[in-house]
Amino acid sequence: MKTCLINGSMRKGSTYHITHMILSKLDQNLDNEITEFFLPKDMPNFCAGCYQCIYNGENRCPHSSSVEKIHQAMLEADLIIITSPVYVFDVSGQLKALLDHFGYQWMSHRPHEAMFKKIGLSVVTAAGAGMKSTSSTICTNLTWWGLKRVYSLNQAVMASSYDEIPPKIRVEIDKKTSVMARKLSKSLRKRAQLNPTMKTRFLFNLMKMMKKGHPEWNVLDHEFWKNSGYFLSKKPWRDTLESTAERG
Repeated sequence: MKTCLINGSMRKGSTYHITHMILSKLDQNLDNEITEFFLPKDMPNFCAGCYQCIYNGENRCPHSSSVEKIHQAMLEADLIIITSPVYVFDVSGQLKALLDHFGYQWMSHRPHEAMFKKIGLSVVTAAGAGMKSTSSTICTNLTWWGLKRVYSLNQAVMASSYDEIPPKIRVEIDKKTSVMARKLSKSLRKRAQLNPTMKTRFLFNLMKMMKKGHPEWNVLDHEFWKNSGYFLSKKPWRDTLESTAERG
């Protein structure tokens, strides 16, 4: 099994330690290989808003050399974990910059088939408030990439550093990370048998109608959907075209 871990901060604080607690508690039979990134070190650029990835292909992005390394690790992973401490009720600026670079692989543009076979996890910590909106940003991206299951763990630590976390909250963290590790392990073991969520099906089919009905909106997107077989009966969460019986 492979994991792609994207840390939304360079600090190895509460978010980092809680994430690695989850990883250490995963089913040992999964034999986990972790590829880890730290932002902004591994992707220091803000999205330029140039539309190159949207209209001309992701390889035309001026920051593609940094973005592609992370994208390749995600494509090879079974589990994608994205983490962030809360910065003014949302993700860190450096994480938002990375997520902006992956707008082209939302289902509204050119979703990668491999993403529909993966499990995702958002890990968010805060001294107090703001975790819900922060986690929502991460989970929204994972969902629109098409992941099979998206989980989240939010934790208020009541401290500015991991070492200052009160004992009572440490007990809570231990319990929550154990529960999350069991959920992830179960989904990872049964990943091949998991069906996409109703939300994923709805979004995919809605985007399919839009792309098929309006090729002039984005020629590159239209050709991608057409060449992928998505205008016929193919679904990215399946390896072959659906039969008539399956569609019914």
